[in-house]
Amino acid sequence: MNQTNPFVSIVYLTRNGGHVFEKSLAAVFSQKVNFDFEVIVVDSESTDGTLEVLERYPIRVYKVTRDEFNFGLTRDYGFSLAKGVELVAISQDAVPVGPDWLKNMISPFANSSIMVVQGMEIVPADQNIFFWEKYRLFYYTRESRRWLKSNNNIGLSFTCCAIRRMAWQENPLGWAEMSEDKLFQRRISAKGYNIFLQREAKYYHAHMYNDISSLAKRCENEGLGWRIAGQRYSFPDLIMDIINPLMLAVLVYGLLTLQIRHWSELLFPLIRPTFVFKGNNFTKQYVK
Repeated sequence: MNQTNPFVSIVYLTRNGGHVFEKSLAAVFSQKVNFDFEVIVVDSESTDGTLEVLERYPIRVYKVTRDEFNFGLTRDYGFSLAKGVELVAISQDAVPVGPDWLKNMISPFANSSIMVVQGMEIVPADQNIFFWEKYRLFYYTRESRRWLKSNNNIGLSFTCCAIRRMAWQENPLGWAEMSEDKLFQRRISAKGYNIFLQREAKYYHAHMYNDISSLAKRCENEGLGWRIAGQRYSFPDLIMDIINPLMLAVLVYGLLTLQIRHWSELLFPLIRPTFVFKGNNFTKQYVK
């Protein structure tokens, strides 16, 4: 660790990170690298012991209020505090896999044409996971597939990615309620910047939605986020996704194998397209 002149800055945005965040930090500080790195945390009023966990590590901690928090502006703030040449964005619920994760995240920058490196998400085997995430079908709807098709099958995610500092400085995020990573991807792709999918930089990341309301809100927010990023989701998209035969087949499989245990999992093939459509077309965007 060298917080005076680090080569890499790892930036978290936190709020009530819980035990998964503890695992994430432990994994980060177990990395074996031949360069110095720092860890920066911007916390928005955690009350679950997250701040106490941070005291165990040599971390630069900054605070914003919940009212001040904005995904785009707060991430810009975190990046602006960084001293490293390369920036690594990682979510509080993303856990790096193995001691070479950071080395593998940064190594593609040896190619000067690469501006951003996307890590490889994998599903943890020892965690209670939402059925549709377990089978990599949470983002099955057509707006997500169109985005991937138009971006070389890479969906940039600040859940775990590395960015050349100059690439961010030239393309700051600005005000963004959500999906600031997709907004950033759209901007840098328009300039011809190369994004590299690093399959050797693996990280665990998954969710569980036990109730319908949290699932619906998540999907509605995604719909709004896609609109912010310039990706639309139409009524024909909604209908085609609801009657998607693959989803119906997997739903039957999940029921027969007793893997679908919650109403949220049972109704997901209807909830996701409906609320993505609502968010993309009707949810009001707050403009500062």
